[in-house]
Amino acid sequence: MDLHRSTMNVIAGIVCLGLVIVPSLYAWFNIAGSWDPYSNTKNLKVAVANTDEGYTSDLMPLSINVGDKVTSALRENDQIGWLITSEQDALEGVRSGQYYAAVIIPPNFSRDLLGMLSADPHTSALDFYVNEKENAIANVVTSKASSALKNQIDTTFAQTVSSVGSSVLGDLGSYLGSDEMTQLANRIVASLDHTQQTLTSTAANVKSYGALVSSAKSLVEGSAGLVGTEKNSTSDLQDALNGASSGVGSLKDALGSASSTVSDALTSGSDSLDSIKDSIDSVFDKAGSSTTQVANDLESIAGTLNGRKEAVDALLGGFTAQRDQLQELRDRLEDEYNQDNQLTAAERAVLRSLDRALEASERALASLSAASQSLEELGAEISQMAQELKDGTTSAADAKAKLEGLVEGSKTSLDSAKGTFNDDVAPSLTSLSEAITQSADDAGALKGGLDSTLQALAVTGDSAAQDLESIQEALDKVSGDLNGASEDVSTLKERLAAAVASQDVESIRAILAEDPQELSQFLSAPVDLKRVAVFPVANNGSAMAPMYNSLALWVGAIILVVMLKVEPSKKEEAQLGGLTLTQAYLGRLGIFLVLATLQAALLCAGDLFYLQIQCEHVGLMFLTCILVSLVFTNITYALTVSFGDVGKALAVILMVIQIAGAGGSFPVQMLPAPFQAVYPFLPFVQSMQLMRGCIGGIYGNDFVVHLLGLLGFLAPALILGLVLRRPLVRLNHWIEHQLASTKVM
Repeated sequence: MDLHRSTMNVIAGIVCLGLVIVPSLYAWFNIAGSWDPYSNTKNLKVAVANTDEGYTSDLMPLSINVGDKVTSALRENDQIGWLITSEQDALEGVRSGQYYAAVIIPPNFSRDLLGMLSADPHTSALDFYVNEKENAIANVVTSKASSALKNQIDTTFAQTVSSVGSSVLGDLGSYLGSDEMTQLANRIVASLDHTQQTLTSTAANVKSYGALVSSAKSLVEGSAGLVGTEKNSTSDLQDALNGASSGVGSLKDALGSASSTVSDALTSGSDSLDSIKDSIDSVFDKAGSSTTQVANDLESIAGTLNGRKEAVDALLGGFTAQRDQLQELRDRLEDEYNQDNQLTAAERAVLRSLDRALEASERALASLSAASQSLEELGAEISQMAQELKDGTTSAADAKAKLEGLVEGSKTSLDSAKGTFNDDVAPSLTSLSEAITQSADDAGALKGGLDSTLQALAVTGDSAAQDLESIQEALDKVSGDLNGASEDVSTLKERLAAAVASQDVESIRAILAEDPQELSQFLSAPVDLKRVAVFPVANNGSAMAPMYNSLALWVGAIILVVMLKVEPSKKEEAQLGGLTLTQAYLGRLGIFLVLATLQAALLCAGDLFYLQIQCEHVGLMFLTCILVSLVFTNITYALTVSFGDVGKALAVILMVIQIAGAGGSFPVQMLPAPFQAVYPFLPFVQSMQLMRGCIGGIYGNDFVVHLLGLLGFLAPALILGLVLRRPLVRLNHWIEHQLASTKVM
């Protein structure tokens, strides 16, 4: 219905057409304006003022003014708008904005530049003034090596100084007399000797770097074996832990199954002592009739006690063997763990559990040993009492009292051993088994992670070895070039030294006039930098297109919510028979999405076929622009429906934040910390990354990742528009009523 009404009304159709066109114009003008700004550097006015006083040394009566030669060379250079003027006019022009910058050649420029002819050389300098107020990037242009203008100035001066140096040395060769020529030649020979030594030393250093890279390459190749060893070590550690866990588990199970038997045995021993005590009481109760019979009964009881002692000794031997097994297990695990520099939490837990189990075993052994000793003493005492009764050296009452005390002590020892086992040994072994099982599980997970990591390291190592081989070859080539330059300088030095030794002034003059270019390298030595573009972009306009396209589509979405009604009127709702909030939201959203699609299609078509920006993936570029426009429209529509005019303001604020913080002009790493913090949550980030991939080329699965990131903004927009806005309906109506009551807003 919305589309039908819009197309049936001429004025509405014209407005809709304007809504589609305006965002594209915004993007096209900005892209065209930033298409290739550095091609027009010749229009930048840079003033040049020469105050050079020239140079005349005691060695040569010739006056040389390098500043004049520099200005002459700059007049012929059309890459920058050089204007030769006075120092006062240059500085005033920079302050007033008439000139973008000014270069002042100082009075001592020639003296410092030709300082190589003196024993106290100085570095020559040019004064460069910039009016940073005139342009936002003026400071960047002059202080950063990446600035095209600054590089051009450096290159121009380097070439000019090199040319000046050559002509100056030619003039020297033609002018100087024999004495001056000989002195100059001697100084040049000394300088050439120093230069040759420097070149040779540098070549040796570069050669050493090549050898170091070669060693690194061997180290990387050898790391494959180390990776395999680490994988085997990880497997061995896991196997050891699994074996330890199984061993302790078996030990725990064995003790668990024997627990009731051991406990029953100790309980039986304790109960038997109660029976023995009752037997002793019974024996002495009938002692009046026959002392011999009492003695015989006591000897029988002593025999029973010896049997109980043997049972306790058997338990003592079993616990001793178990203690030894635990100690052996601890030693083995400690050896395995010590192969690493640092123990993990799980490994420390295993060793602590083993220590507690060993301590509990020692206490159990001490208790069993005390019980065995007590039973032995009790048996011996009963036998002795039986003999004393036979001999008549003790009374039955004394014997009974003494034996009852000994029986009670033995019973206490057996009960203590039983308590130590039940309350100390068994729980410590259970804790030990659990700790080792957890450590084995951790080792298994560690092994899985290390396997994948070591596999990746193996692949990376192969790639690194290839890169190191390329670096080694490059360093060897540089070393060879430096050695070649050293040989050339050495040859020139030897020729000049031979001419000086022979006092052949004409030969000296011929050498100076013959090779001025080599000697001029003392004055200027520009470095050639080879720039290799990865995912090259043809021009600055294409590089800026993702930023301006994203901004234009967001502006288009804002224009839509400003010009179109986001909610049906009450009359429309009545005609449609009443609408739910969801139906009203989705129904009106339709015309917004149609216009947003047309905006994106027109913008992309103009970029590609009118401006002809670079684009490696035309189809994906159209798809990206349309999806970006639909997502942006959903966001601004949800904000406006939910918050009314406040939502429109929020959409504008969000646009401003994204212009500054989405990394469109500067890398995000160069932005202030608050912008870096919100960077991942800005829709512009995903849209620009998608468009950059379409323009320059796509790496791996980056396109899919950023596409999912862009579509992820649909979810919060729909949740806000369909769910969260319901409680805000009355508040929005109240705000609109208050604004309307002002008769202004």
